[in-house]
Amino acid sequence: MTFRPTTDHDRAALKSAFRRLVRSSGGQLEAAQATRVGQQALSRYGSPNHRDDHVPVDVLMDLTIDTDDADVIRAMCRLANGVFVPLPKTQGAITNWPAAVGTAVKRGADAAEAICTALNDDGQITPEEITDLEILNKLSSAIEALVVLQTYARSVGGEG
Repeated sequence: MTFRPTTDHDRAALKSAFRRLVRSSGGQLEAAQATRVGQQALSRYGSPNHRDDHVPVDVLMDLTIDTDDADVIRAMCRLANGVFVPLPKTQGAITNWPAAVGTAVKRGADAAEAICTALNDDGQITPEEITDLEILNKLSSAIEALVVLQTYARSVGGEG
């Protein structure tokens, strides 16, 4: 067998995220209507029994766009040592600076609180604390909120 950079755990997590995406689309029948593949293929893509059968990227994008649910994309970005940052949906929302600032501050505070909680007992952060306190998710959420502010600023500054 050749070396694969992803682990069995990584691939299982992607399949699990894909199953949630299909459920959020209303189930396999609804998901099939939004893609080029049928229910059986969607079932295989999410099935732990079909370990080497994964969703094609175009099918994933069809479902992601159709459901407005980027959780599989987020999981893939994390595996690639990155983060998914959605852009604001409409330019009209650019006038709502106070809400965007409030969201960024709250999400940043949530991330900082989780980190401080982890550090509080021994000054270290363990892998278990990262998971249990959802530190990566909270940091990603804070980054996403800051990117919304950055997008607003770019639009006002003419960099749209």
